[in-house]
Parts: sequence; C-alpha cells; structure tokens
Amino acid sequence: MNEATTSLLAEHFSYTPLSLIDDIINSINNLIYQAISSLESGLINTPPERLGFAHASNGSTIPDTDEDGNVVYPEAKLEIENGLHQLETLLEANVDKAFDKFEIYVLRNILTVPEDLLSSVRLKHYENLSFVPSPDTPTPETILAQRKKLIETRKLSRSLKDECARNDVVISQLRSILSTVENAKPDGGADATENKENNQPDLSFLTSSPAARQLRVGVAAGSNTKHTPLTTNTTFILSQLPALQTTLEQLRPRLAALPQASVAKETKSKRDERKEYIESRIRLHLERAGQLAMGDDGHPMVAGRRIDISEAHALENVASMLTHQKKA
Repeated sequence: MNEATTSLLAEHFSYTPLSLIDDIINSINNLIYQAISSLESGLINTPPERLGFAHASNGSTIPDTDEDGNVVYPEAKLEIENGLHQLETLLEANVDKAFDKFEIYVLRNILTVPEDLLSSVRLKHYENLSFVPSPDTPTPETILAQRKKLIETRKLSRSLKDECARNDVVISQLRSILSTVENAKPDGGADATENKENNQPDLSFLTSSPAARQLRVGVAAGSNTKHTPLTTNTTFILSQLPALQTTLEQLRPRLAALPQASVAKETKSKRDERKEYIESRIRLHLERAGQLAMGDDGHPMVAGRRIDISEAHALENVASMLTHQKKA
C-alpha cells in the first residue's frame, strides 16, 4: 500500500487502515490476558491435592500447614506461575503469527484501492471542486515577500509612532514658549514677573531687547510704524541657512589649502611659553630648597660665584662627552 492509497482511505474512514488492524489485534490480546488471569485465579484457589501435589508418606517429615491447618505446598505456586507464563507466551506467539497474515491479507485485498482507479476516485466532499490553480494563486515566494513587507511595515509604523510622540512633546514645549512670548511685554513688567513666579522662562528679551527694537519685533510704536513678527525674522534666517552652508562648504577646501606657517608659529609659541613656565617653576623650587642661588641678573651662582653662560655650555659639553664614553 502506497502513501496515496493510505491518505485516501484515512480521509474516507477518518482513521488509518493500520489503526483498525491494531485495534483488532489489541482486542485479541486483551482476551488472552483475561483468559490467563481467570485460569490463574482458578488454579490458585484449587487445593494442591486435586492438582496432583502430595507429600511423602514415610512419616519422617511433618508437612507445613497454614493458620487454618491446611497443608502448604510451596512448589505448587511456583509451578503454576511457570506454567501460566509458558501458556501466555505460546498464545501470544500464535496470535502474532496468525494476525501478521491477517494484516497482510486485509491491506492487500480489503483496505486498498487499485492504482488504476486511484486517480478517478473522488470523495463526496470533493464534488464540484476545481483543483486547477487560478493565475492569482499566491506562491510560497510571493507569500514570503508579503510577510517581509508586513514586518518592515510594522517596523516603520512603530518608528513613525515614536517620532510622532517626540514631535508632540516638542510642539507642546514650543507652544508654551510661544504663549510666554506673546504674553511678555516690552518693558518686562507684570507679565515677566508673573512668568518668573510660575517658573516659566522669561523670554521678554525677544521683544524688548535693543535688537528686537531694531528689527521692530513687538515694540510699541505709532500707528504709522510697521511691525515685523518674530516668525517673519525666523523664516528669513532659516531661508539663509542653505546659502550659509554652501559658502561654508566652499571655504573649507580653501582653509585646508592655506599655509601652515601661522599655525606652526602659534604652536611653537605655545610650546615656548610652556617651557618657560616649567623652567620658572623648577628654578623656584630649587631656590626654596637651597640648591641653587641666583644672582642679581638672574644667572645661577655656584659656591658664591656667578656662573657665566659659556661655563654652563662647557659643563654641558663635558657631561655629554662623559655620557658617550660610558656608553662606548
């Protein structure tokens, strides 16, 4: 029996053919176990004398008895158990041999469908169904692609939701600042004091500073004076940012091409300043420790005598010569 026949019969019967045969074999085995169990109970309850067991009648030994005074035959129980075990094994072997033939016969001759009829058999719940796939039927590749698109769409949705939440926070902060600016007066009067008491930022400088007056933002003037809103100036500044960025990108290569002399000079001057600072701190430390005396002109003194700069150079040359001789 092939897989197609097994699938067809299992779908028709709602169980596989092997499960039916296994149930029949299990039922026969249960009958065998029940018969063996009944036979065991009958043999154990039968007096051993009726089964042919007896003690020696030479009078030299006294047989054992139980509480009721009946003679006990220990070998009877052991022989009954061995006999029942052999009988059960024999019955199981015969059943297995017989039902193996039964299983082969049923699967080949009863629970089977000829191969030439297998393709033409159609179950009742398959009637009026067309198995020809339509052109729009999704393939595993298209389903996988749609699944990936769905995953990416969910990621984008979560990212947009997070961005929307952050934007809402920023908008609420900007609205609070804008309301503070609108309520602020040019002279920083009562509204500024009220904002300070409410722990709100004092943004009155946006409308009352000299720069704000020069740009005519929020200043009190005559009826003929035209006021420029703060949003107009901000829009103008934002519109100039691309031009500033373009100019900056043009100036960066020119700045890199400038000579480095001035930079090196500045670095060297900083290095000299650091060297002079370190020398001054060393000299001050030696003076405080009494290891170096200084003259009036700032030159070091040795044993009360002034050391000339040429003598210092000569001592340095001698020290360097001694160092080279030791290394050699």
